[in-house]
Amino acid sequence: MQPEGADAPIALVERLRALASPEQRAALERALADRVETEILGVRMGAVFALAREHLDAPLEVVRALLQRQEHEARVLGLSIIGQRAKRARRGDPWLDEAAALYVAEHDRIVSWDLVDLAAPSVLGRAALEHGTAVLDDLAGSAEPLRQRSALMGSLPLVRRGRPADAVRLALGMLGSPATQLQRTIGAVLREVGKVDRELLIGVLEREAPGMTAIALRFATERLEPAERERLRALRER
Repeated sequence: MQPEGADAPIALVERLRALASPEQRAALERALADRVETEILGVRMGAVFALAREHLDAPLEVVRALLQRQEHEARVLGLSIIGQRAKRARRGDPWLDEAAALYVAEHDRIVSWDLVDLAAPSVLGRAALEHGTAVLDDLAGSAEPLRQRSALMGSLPLVRRGRPADAVRLALGMLGSPATQLQRTIGAVLREVGKVDRELLIGVLEREAPGMTAIALRFATERLEPAERERLRALRER
């Protein structure tokens, strides 16, 4: 029997604590050394994802409570629940809109790049596919790199459905960011654009390469043929 009501988040965190080990905690503390105001329990991510699959019907208020906790794995669990459920939700399901609104409202609790990736592509991506890119545009307009990454990751389902123009627009609007991780994301999104429309990517890079960072350009071109890759990278050096 699954826990209900106000006790549900507490019970789920207790499940996480029972799955933790000192060895995994030490490994995660090394990997997440830059986290502030975050408690590391020491649970393998595969175990967290499996627990999420058991609770895909958890109310969004339970997800909100998990995101508001200090334990890293609790936030992973909450985002995994909505991220996995969004992949399975039917078109037009009102839950999708509610999940996207929750993701944006609690974004201050999404404090790392890996947390973004757990839900932004499926939750925000589904919202963009069904209702347009307003939610992505709002996040992209933020000065916070994590919110901008959410916008970019949320654009990936558009790319994979053969609608890459918005992803290109969002990525190019962030070229001036000083955040190295965001520059990697910009390049990675453009690389995905190239998988569905190679000519669009090449045209964009021929125009924009001189003003791109080396990191973004490297990621954007890494799947191109060697000669084409070198030609485009050379445009930045002129």
